[in-house]
Amino acid sequence: MRPETIHIERTYPITADKLWQALTNQESMKDWFFEIPNFTTEVGGEFEFYKSNDDKNLMHHCQVVESKAPEIFKFTWRHPKQSQGTSVITWRLIPRRGATTLHLTHEGLENFKDAGENYTHAKFESGWERILGESLNKFLEKRSLPI
Repeated sequence: MRPETIHIERTYPITADKLWQALTNQESMKDWFFEIPNFTTEVGGEFEFYKSNDDKNLMHHCQVVESKAPEIFKFTWRHPKQSQGTSVITWRLIPRRGATTLHLTHEGLENFKDAGENYTHAKFESGWERILGESLNKFLEKRSLPI
């Protein structure tokens, strides 16, 4: 089985510190990502959240692997009710002269083969494109976060 990985880069016109806050603050995350009541950036810490899909509550279970503000946030990503597989997501923030590039890597998608058609590389990629290209962008524009 060959590894399946997604790489997406988006550059936002704010500092790495401000982007880190948008990415890791529970209140902010509700507006662009998901509501995650037990969210943490502590290495070894676990959090979970739910997404409704066709009247099913799909649980996402995550564990923090690496966290260094405002540079990197890495965590496992599992769907324990749909699959035995685990993937790893890395958000890397790269400062760029008054802006910050977010490089998202989602590795191990081949581990979700047992979960069905909603867990394909294409579905995950379109989801991340929508989240980073639309939801996070709109949130940052709305907040007009100064550099």
